[in-house]
Amino acid sequence: MRSVNTGVFWAAMTLCLSLAGCGFHLSGAPQLPAAMKLTYISALGGDAELIRELRRNLNTPVTAVTEHAATATATLNILHSQRYQRVLSVSNTGQPVEYQVAYQVQFSLTAGGGRVLISPQTLTLTQDYAYDVANVIGDTEQANVLYAAMERNMAQLIMFRLEAAGRAMGAPK
Repeated sequence: MRSVNTGVFWAAMTLCLSLAGCGFHLSGAPQLPAAMKLTYISALGGDAELIRELRRNLNTPVTAVTEHAATATATLNILHSQRYQRVLSVSNTGQPVEYQVAYQVQFSLTAGGGRVLISPQTLTLTQDYAYDVANVIGDTEQANVLYAAMERNMAQLIMFRLEAAGRAMGAPK
């Protein structure tokens, strides 16, 4: 029994040292611009799932999301969001066999007084999927699942842009 515990201990130590040696570290709170201490999300064209993910990601120990624009120190503007799909390939009978779904969001970040921290940027995510004429309902559901995943990924991409702006502005670590 003792040799098993010793083996597990050394395996765990080897793993820890390997991870530490390669530079791995757990991510902490995002380094957002200081002006984002209290952020309002203005969603003129934002999808509910995207806004929910952004709210969750922006509620950190150093930042919070407010429901009132008047009390906010910064405003994350979701200027436009759009979902679309297009046919990628067709069979020899003209039936679609592959589609591409896309999700596009335009956003900007302003601080109090209208000072622009991030000028309007457009991000686009795409995903291809095979279409089966015999399973139209399943293919529609597959497209919806892909859109939901793209909304979560889009929230992460926006957070990466906000963090990059925070680092460029010298946000505290």
